[in-house]
Amino acid sequence: MKRTLVTLLLVFAVSCIAAQERVQGEAEIYGTIVEQSTNNVLPFASVVLKTTEQKLIQGVITNEQGNYILTEIPVGNYILEVIYAGFQTYSLPIEIKEIRQKLNLGSITLQKETVELDAVTIQGEKSQVSLRLDKKVFEVGKDILSQSGSVTDVLGNVPSVAVDPSGAIQLRGNGNVTILINGRRSGLTSSQALEQIPSDTVERVEVITTPSARYDASGSAGIINIILKKNRKGGLTGQLRGVVGTPDDYRLVGSMSYKTNSINLFANVGGRYTDYNGDYSKVQQTTRDDNTIFLNQVEDQSRHDDGRLFYVGADYYFNEHNSITTAFYRAETEDTDETVLDYRYSSGQNALDSLLVTHGNSKEKRSYNQLEMNYTKTFKKQGKKLTFDLQYDFWDSTKKWDVRTQKEFPIMNTIANIRTTSTDKNNDLVMQSDFITPISKSSQIELGAKYENRLVEDGFMAQELVNEGFQLLDNLDNAIKYDEQILGVYTQYRNKTGKFSYLLGLRIEDTKIGIKDANGSFDDTRNYTNLFLTINLGYAFGENTTFSTNYSKRINRPSLWQLNPFSELDDFNVRFFGNPALDPAFTDAIEISLLQKGNGFTLSPSVYYSYTTDDTQWYTTQDNTTDVFISRIINMDKETRYGFELSTSYKPIKWLGFNADFNAYLFEQKGAVGTQNLDNDDTTWYTTLNTRIQLKHGITFQSRFNYRGERKTAQTRRKAISYLNFGISKRLFKNNGTLMINASNVFNSRKTREVITGTDFLVNQTRSRYGARWSLSFAYRFNGNSKHEDRRARRGNRN
Repeated sequence: MKRTLVTLLLVFAVSCIAAQERVQGEAEIYGTIVEQSTNNVLPFASVVLKTTEQKLIQGVITNEQGNYILTEIPVGNYILEVIYAGFQTYSLPIEIKEIRQKLNLGSITLQKETVELDAVTIQGEKSQVSLRLDKKVFEVGKDILSQSGSVTDVLGNVPSVAVDPSGAIQLRGNGNVTILINGRRSGLTSSQALEQIPSDTVERVEVITTPSARYDASGSAGIINIILKKNRKGGLTGQLRGVVGTPDDYRLVGSMSYKTNSINLFANVGGRYTDYNGDYSKVQQTTRDDNTIFLNQVEDQSRHDDGRLFYVGADYYFNEHNSITTAFYRAETEDTDETVLDYRYSSGQNALDSLLVTHGNSKEKRSYNQLEMNYTKTFKKQGKKLTFDLQYDFWDSTKKWDVRTQKEFPIMNTIANIRTTSTDKNNDLVMQSDFITPISKSSQIELGAKYENRLVEDGFMAQELVNEGFQLLDNLDNAIKYDEQILGVYTQYRNKTGKFSYLLGLRIEDTKIGIKDANGSFDDTRNYTNLFLTINLGYAFGENTTFSTNYSKRINRPSLWQLNPFSELDDFNVRFFGNPALDPAFTDAIEISLLQKGNGFTLSPSVYYSYTTDDTQWYTTQDNTTDVFISRIINMDKETRYGFELSTSYKPIKWLGFNADFNAYLFEQKGAVGTQNLDNDDTTWYTTLNTRIQLKHGITFQSRFNYRGERKTAQTRRKAISYLNFGISKRLFKNNGTLMINASNVFNSRKTREVITGTDFLVNQTRSRYGARWSLSFAYRFNGNSKHEDRRARRGNRN
């Protein structure tokens, strides 16, 4: 497969190169493209060189640092054009007088374009979704549907990303994805923590499917990088947003920044009071000795979350080349859940044998803390930069759960009274340094190292009421300590020759993992060192067409909850076990992409292939004695995946825009448990369609339709799911205020429906964690006037 892909790539590249009309010379033109209002660099801008008769000579795309170089230019007169979606086209006459002339144009600034609409001048916005060869960038501030919720809601609107009703996040249908905040791993990236971070604090989300060696090698599907907001304008700026919704949802989030030439202060503060309603149903069929028993289970869940957060920090610029940043994030949450479950047992579909009712009440308190510091040094030599980063995370949670089960038919009788306590404490220290230096005008080398030490203490205890006193249930009193140390070192080299560019990287990661319980009954240590190669190749066929192929090797390390050998129970009918024998999974991923820009549209098709060894999967059995369902996580032998993705944005007229993403893939899995063969293959697809309509009088309408096709593993078949979100916004108070109405899961169709099949059982269940939600929000922005010159923070890992 790899040889075929490489052959096709070479044939395609050679054919296209031969078709181009080459104009040879020896002169060079180079420089940097930046945005005028923020002074941020603009990667993937089109830089075009034409003759005075408008004949195309050469076209290139700027790299991640906004740099470009045009080579092999003969003596003559030309016109240089810079094109970037949402910005005015820049044009500059150029004269090459000498054969070997080296012309440095420095920084070229682009202005945002303006659109005249109903006698009101509206500042042009960057695209809601920017398609690039190495990533997709989702601008949260441009998306109405992401304004009033949490980061989880934001991710559900990002192309290539899916969030299922249980909160699990997938990238291109693969759940082995690494989530970063400001370019680094964090305790804030757990699914529960992401639900507590307001979407208002997020600037953008980057989706990177084939990361370079600069990034951690974890996550076989790729990386989702969440960038939090910071002020880039001078003076005093801020925003205050209030939200009310149904089911009960009350939020208040404020942000404020003050920036001068030497310091930038920023802060985000918020609070929330939110209710969620969940509905679950399960039909279970068990066969024992030719007898079939049916269980019809219905669960009503009411969840209530209280949350508070603040994020404060400062950038200080010692001088033009030295800056330091420090920031602190804290989030506190308290969740109170009430659950009622009905268990109806029967020996036939309609004959009721017994009825059990379970009442559950839980309360969980969590606190997340994150301290981060960064030092950045730039040099007189353009593009040369050194950064040091330090991050310390510490967070903890305690959950208490009381469960009372009573038989109500055929006689009244108390079955069980159980209480459980779960505790979790984490400390995570990360130190990282990166150095970038140009070797020539078209090449650079990057070096870096990272050390991470994570300590986790996890405890679980279950007790049962016996004779008016609580006693341990099945010896469920466990305390686990987990110590993870990862040392990573990388280097990568970037170069550009004419229209061809490449980035070669190598990363080495040494991993040490220790896990043991407090009683000394389990103690295991693992060490492994791995090499991770990355290759990125690109070719610019013209001013609007760029082609690339990428290869990366990735790892998926088992987490503590996957390795924990001790049981945790969901109810008296279900238990979960980790697997301390789990091996890490390794993935080789190849992606071939094309980026085509045109008049009002951007098109990006991709084909991808991945081969994974020791992939993980949940496996469910039923105990023959107790009839309790037991779920364990296991290693499969391998998984092979082939996929095609098409992402596009289209704006046929100034007031109408579309974004769409289509992904189809097939996969083959090989593996077994004991003598049971778990080989499986499947083909599935999903799509999203986003429509944005800008109406008169500052009114904007947006809708997003999501569809995900049926999927299956060896044991589980998950049915198709589709749902619709929409929102309407109205600008007020000279565009400083915005009133929004949002509706998510409008028809309450976002439900997980799946069938689990075992040797002697069948489970058909439906889970709806979030029903339809409606909200009304109002945001007011203020921008203080400042005489200070706008200045870009030169922080390598946060922006």
